[in-house]
Amino acid sequence: GVPRTQLQQEIVARGQVMRLYVPFAEAERAERAALRYGLAQIIWNQGDYAGAEQIYVEVQRTAEALGNRRLQTQAMNSRAIVARHEKHLPEAAAMWRAARALAESGGAEDLKLQIDNNLAVLLTDTGKYDEARAILETNLRIHTARNNRRSMANALINLGSNASAAGDETAALDYYQKALAIRLELGVPRHVASGRVAVALALAKLGRADEALAQLQDAAPIVARTGSHEISANYYAALSETHAAQGDYRSALEDHRKADQENEAVSGERTSTEVASLRERFDAEKRQREIAELRSAQERKDAALALGAAELRRTQLERYGLIAILGLGALAALAIIGRQRALARAERRILEETRRAKDVAEDAARLKSRLLDLASHDLKGPLVGVMMTAVTIAEEAADRPEIAGRAQAVHTESKRLFQVVQNLLDGSAAESGDLVLRRAPVDVAALAQEVVAELRAQAEKKSQRLTIAVEAGPGRIEADAGRLRQVVVNLVDNALKFSPAGAAVVVTVRCGERVRLEVRDQGPGLTTEDQQQLFQRFKRLSATPTGGEPSTGLGLALAHDLVARQGGRLWAESTPGAGATFIAEFPAAGQATAEGKPPPVT
Repeated sequence: GVPRTQLQQEIVARGQVMRLYVPFAEAERAERAALRYGLAQIIWNQGDYAGAEQIYVEVQRTAEALGNRRLQTQAMNSRAIVARHEKHLPEAAAMWRAARALAESGGAEDLKLQIDNNLAVLLTDTGKYDEARAILETNLRIHTARNNRRSMANALINLGSNASAAGDETAALDYYQKALAIRLELGVPRHVASGRVAVALALAKLGRADEALAQLQDAAPIVARTGSHEISANYYAALSETHAAQGDYRSALEDHRKADQENEAVSGERTSTEVASLRERFDAEKRQREIAELRSAQERKDAALALGAAELRRTQLERYGLIAILGLGALAALAIIGRQRALARAERRILEETRRAKDVAEDAARLKSRLLDLASHDLKGPLVGVMMTAVTIAEEAADRPEIAGRAQAVHTESKRLFQVVQNLLDGSAAESGDLVLRRAPVDVAALAQEVVAELRAQAEKKSQRLTIAVEAGPGRIEADAGRLRQVVVNLVDNALKFSPAGAAVVVTVRCGERVRLEVRDQGPGLTTEDQQQLFQRFKRLSATPTGGEPSTGLGLALAHDLVARQGGRLWAESTPGAGATFIAEFPAAGQATAEGKPPPVT
């Protein structure tokens, strides 16, 4: 009963019921697309990312056809938010950069500020805290000058998240409390709930569990009314942190599982698959349109060339007599020109085929990296849950050694698998240039002794002897302690893995102007083929683990990369059949960074 020319929108929110009346006249496509965008925002707020993405794609397609830059920018910005929530960070960054360029060219200052805010959140996700904070502080100053209360609260929330990610929970709490005060003033239930949850999480991390629990109790009924899986996931995550701060680890584990369930409802495998499918379908359609446009342009060019060729033939016929007089010299010149044209066409064809092959290879590499990142990231949460469960079982079954022993074995193997997953994620981050290092003075000898003590139980399972010797002298270097620990763990674990039962693995730390860490094993050594592939990603060498342990071919490559990034060198010395010694060498604190390439494998 709505007239075709009348623009009318009605949204009735009762539980999950929504009705939207839109006009169908072709002249009103822009208004219809804007209404559809509003509906997608409501669907996104309820946590249905796949449903929202489907409408965002439709709106972007319509906006591009109509040349509506503002609506196109809004759709791209929202699609980038969905991509970021689905952990597709490179795609989100690319869409935000394109959306920002559109907003800037169209003079949409308000949209540019929104996109800058979202890009700052992405920088925080990738560990670029200072760069993100500078953008957010500028954003806050502009919104404060304009008295835009809602945007001020958003900027404060994101500054709090940035401070928390950087490890400054006191600053994070201050930002969150300021944001909550504004959101309470505005009274939007969803924003009030997320504000209280953020404050509670910061309080819990600071050990103020009672205050955190009070905030969560105030937030609970609002969270329930919003019906948002995303806010519910954040609520249970904050509740888990609060119970852990109180020492109630059983409740903390249960809340952690509920948070995982809510996150699965928002961004589970099915949602991720649907969103990726929609994105790839849209990109494929866009490529087809671009190909069609290129083909049309080529056809027009071919027609122009054909017309030119016909004109050239006519001119040649008219001047045939003159060509005959010019004789062999002119014929030779024409032959040279024809050959040059043929060579030019062949060169263009070869360049085009090369470009296409490069694009296909780059697309395949990006797809492989994205699949590895997704799979690895999705494994971390469940593995943490398994490790916590195993610890709980072992503690509760202390009077039943058999069960406690099995629980400890589950914990050990889960921890080993967690390290494999972490290696995959770190390898991908290093390859993309997103690996963040935090340098500080590190005592290599003390760190190596800790690792040896931790892995000695692993050695004893194969009756191996794991020892460490430390030479006297200063052994401190400038490095990221966590990443350096990864290097030592990977080298020692590799030596234990490929040494036979009953063998000895010796770790030696030599101190001086250069600090050297040596890990010597009694494995089969390195063949000539092994030496050529050493430190390459996903390259398995000729030897196999002596105890049936898993081997991804990534540990040594990651160790080599981490050592190089911290100013050191990593190489191996080996004779086939006589074991191998892996050597990591760093300049001592205050010495210049080592230059040049590491010596060859011997």
